[in-house]
Amino acid sequence: MKKVIFYSLLGLLMSCQNRPQENQEDLSVEFDSTFCSKLMPGLGGGITGGDGCISIDLKDGRSIFMWGDSFMGDVENGIRSDSSKFIIGNTFTIIDKDGKLETLYGGNLSNPSAFIPAEQVTGTYPAWYWPGNGFVEDGILHLFMSKLHKTGNNTFDFEYLACDYFRLDVKTMKVIDKTNFKAANENGVHYGHAILPCQDGIYIYGTKVEGFGVADVHIAKAQLVDGKLADFVYWDGAQWQSDPLKSRKLIGLDKSISEQFDVFPLDGKIVLLSQDRLEDVRKIYSYVADKPIGPFRNEQLLYTADEPDQKTDSMIIYNAMAHPQYKKGNKILVSYNVNTHDLDKVFKKASLYRPRFIWVPVKKILE
Repeated sequence: MKKVIFYSLLGLLMSCQNRPQENQEDLSVEFDSTFCSKLMPGLGGGITGGDGCISIDLKDGRSIFMWGDSFMGDVENGIRSDSSKFIIGNTFTIIDKDGKLETLYGGNLSNPSAFIPAEQVTGTYPAWYWPGNGFVEDGILHLFMSKLHKTGNNTFDFEYLACDYFRLDVKTMKVIDKTNFKAANENGVHYGHAILPCQDGIYIYGTKVEGFGVADVHIAKAQLVDGKLADFVYWDGAQWQSDPLKSRKLIGLDKSISEQFDVFPLDGKIVLLSQDRLEDVRKIYSYVADKPIGPFRNEQLLYTADEPDQKTDSMIIYNAMAHPQYKKGNKILVSYNVNTHDLDKVFKKASLYRPRFIWVPVKKILE
């Protein structure tokens, strides 16, 4: 009897030693295979492919996801239908807390177009708005958009023209007004790719390319005056200036920052999320700061995108974005875009133009 009791206790002790600690925090990055399907169901007449994937919490139980370019048309068994339509410029998907979708676009199903059209410039090539980022306050969506146009027939034959600031009614999503943000054409900073509302103002981030592909981050600040952004100033590295030409880069960001990146508050810190622009675009990094102006520190490699068909499908991986309004335990939702240099494939293989989603532990960012 004593031996039986001994062995039973030994087995119990061994079992307890081998059992994972219940309070041990999961620090693994988790790939999400379902979120994209919720946003882009293959059937139903909505957006079934796109890039950009920039989200804004509408503060009413809904989030808006903004696409740069996109596809509409059925997808079955991963194959895009021959009748699918490709839309140059922005379209939006609104998703509520129950997963119900609303698609915002121009034109009609047989001939869809961008939701917010751009005035055409001289020449034969089209112009369009690519979504930047924004915020919601008192029922108004404040949104920055980059205006671009084609310069030739090749995939990357396009150029930046301007940055415009829009206000939209959150309930109807109708445009209230539009204002050109002149500073972007004066100092060469592509403003509006990241927006951070704070008590002392609204911080507007952008990148400026210096040299061969090296991009630095600059920042402007504005105040909400009668429901509209005004009184813009620019950080010169030591203080705020009214002259945008005195803007200087933020410090502590050792990697060349993506054209589109994200800045958001997280557990009392300011986080900047970006992909490596020059060396290995598959790598997603984060930085933290105590203030919106930095200095930034604590560079963390969060994730290296592993696309098994990257070489076979000539894939492009770019523009990681955070969606911190979506949480799963101790993790927040992050996305990155994929595309391909093979234009024949992008019109057929649906997965080549759909974002990927991952869950990143908060501690991995802040540690």
